[in-house]
Amino acid sequence: MDREKLRELLRRRPFQPFRVCLSNGQTHDVLIPNMHILGQKYIHIGFPEPNVPEPYCDHSVIVMLADIARVEMLPAAAGSATA
Repeated sequence: MDREKLRELLRRRPFQPFRVCLSNGQTHDVLIPNMHILGQKYIHIGFPEPNVPEPYCDHSVIVMLADIARVEMLPAAAGSATA
């Protein structure tokens, strides 16, 4: 996966959630833009605490960019975070 494409998706305003689909069939949803770290060869994806009005990172995974097969755009959730 191209790092600059991911950077553009994370910086898009208004933010639109997206799904990272890996070559092994796993998927990870990127729902809040400031809960992630984009490195040169990986993205550290944070997952928000469920059912919290102002979510914080509950857990995370590190995904190598080379393992990302594609990205799918998700519908924007009503009232989703834009920062």
